[in-house]
Amino acid sequence: MAPDEADDSQERTDPEKADHYRHDDGTDEIVFAVEEGRVLAIREYRSVEAFERAVGDAEYVGVHEGVADLPGVEAFANDGSDE
Repeated sequence: MAPDEADDSQERTDPEKADHYRHDDGTDEIVFAVEEGRVLAIREYRSVEAFERAVGDAEYVGVHEGVADLPGVEAFANDGSDE
């Protein structure tokens, strides 16, 4: 079984880093960290329109500086130099 395929035989009771969930609408959610009872997760939407629907009734509170200061995805790309 591939790592991102659902496995009904393993139902998690507590979230753990790297747990991957797929919602009925096609949204992927991945647990990034669990600390002191809090869960930090990352969601990937299938489209900008799906994201806009999901946050349509949420309050926009600005830019999160901790995330804004992170490097872009290109910093994590495998360029083959570590092989």
